[in-house]
Amino acid sequence: MKKAFLLLFLFMSYFSNGQKLSGTWQGGAFTTDPSNPITSTLHWVYLDITIVKGMIDGKMRHENGSEGQYYIYDIIGKVLENGHLEINESKLGFKSKNTIPADKQQFDFEFDAKKGYLLGKSKDAKLTLTLYKAAFNINENTPNILPLNQLAKFQQDLKDGLSSPEKRKEELRAFKFEPIYFEYDKDIIQTQYEAYLIEMIRMVKSHSDLRILITGHTDSDGSDAYNIALSKRRASALLHFFETHGLDPSRVKIDFKGETEPAVENNTEAGKQRNRRVDFRFI
Repeated sequence: MKKAFLLLFLFMSYFSNGQKLSGTWQGGAFTTDPSNPITSTLHWVYLDITIVKGMIDGKMRHENGSEGQYYIYDIIGKVLENGHLEINESKLGFKSKNTIPADKQQFDFEFDAKKGYLLGKSKDAKLTLTLYKAAFNINENTPNILPLNQLAKFQQDLKDGLSSPEKRKEELRAFKFEPIYFEYDKDIIQTQYEAYLIEMIRMVKSHSDLRILITGHTDSDGSDAYNIALSKRRASALLHFFETHGLDPSRVKIDFKGETEPAVENNTEAGKQRNRRVDFRFI
């Protein structure tokens, strides 16, 4: 019975991985440095794989530089019991003019379900690969599938902790805005909110068409003029936080309302606390 259950489990694992990971992937191959895993950009890599009953075949394309040099290997492999993919470049399928292909290599890949990347490492540990699901065709007639200058941007996305393009859409749908609150007559951001704010920065960086609107508020204590100035200082403190944590200021707009748009009535201390806030929304 245990043996039958194990066989069923392995079959379901193979089927699940095949359904999820079969398809086309693109990304970068980088040198390996233990102190900084992504230090030197090498080239674009493209992977087209089909997984059937735990066995893998397909093609792997490497783009060698800015002059349209590339080569394509046929690949074979298998899904391991730990869910990793063992992929071997089996034979050279095509190379463009004047290209010198690297020797055939073996790779170990694992799927990062949280961020949606296929993460690979060469057997000699000299290369790390980070690939994301994409729609393209590996063929022998296209000099460059993606411009080489986009590889630096992809490298920066990885350093910024951004997820794969497919995952970014899911993350944005799931992201929920929450106000952050301030102490009485203060414009200092409390440390308890920093992780949430950094995640908000990651959301904005993940979508080039998004900007963030920051709106400062106060309770009803003090004059109208004082509260307008205080709400501006609170919004400005958030702008400064975003800038110092790597978000381009052109992606941020601030507004300030003083006491004119309370979240709740100001007739209790608890109500006043909820009005000493900054709100956010995407624009």
